[in-house]
Amino acid sequence: MHCLVVEDQQILLDLLATIVDAFSEISTVSKATSCAQAVAISKDMPVDLAILDLHLPDGDGSELGQRLVQSNPSIRLIVLTGAPEDFQSSRELRESIHALIDKRDSFDALHHSLSRILQPAHQNLTPRQSEIFNLIGAGKTTKEIAHILNNATSTIESHRKAIAQKLKLSGAELIREASLTRQINPRQ
Repeated sequence: MHCLVVEDQQILLDLLATIVDAFSEISTVSKATSCAQAVAISKDMPVDLAILDLHLPDGDGSELGQRLVQSNPSIRLIVLTGAPEDFQSSRELRESIHALIDKRDSFDALHHSLSRILQPAHQNLTPRQSEIFNLIGAGKTTKEIAHILNNATSTIESHRKAIAQKLKLSGAELIREASLTRQINPRQ
């Protein structure tokens, strides 16, 4: 997996790249200090994951994110900002953003987000739970899943609760996580 880290402050760029490089799922880490560098790198080698600073010397990180999504719709983005409460983006870009990290947070926030993206907890589900998780990600209701799997609605509800508990998610968070997972791995 190729990760692109885009940050204009060199020391922070190097620290972020070091953190990312520690994940075995990442085979290549590229670094850019500007939008122009990032675009050039993404043209040379497809980017699977990008960590973007919003304020860059030659442009806006949101616009860069949009360009990266246009060239690779399955890209996963992590956005870094000093003002997350002011962050706004298009619907298309929001679908590719897997984390919005406040620069005032510790590196643990980035590490946690990377772990969630690269080592999803849903991999620990039973085969039946995975099947239900994937159907949830496809937008199916409990009733529809029960019909598809030829089970009682109450059985599917029990599975949903068990999945949510195993993944430490609420009902709404479960739907979002299943949907995001389906976007990342559409064959599931």
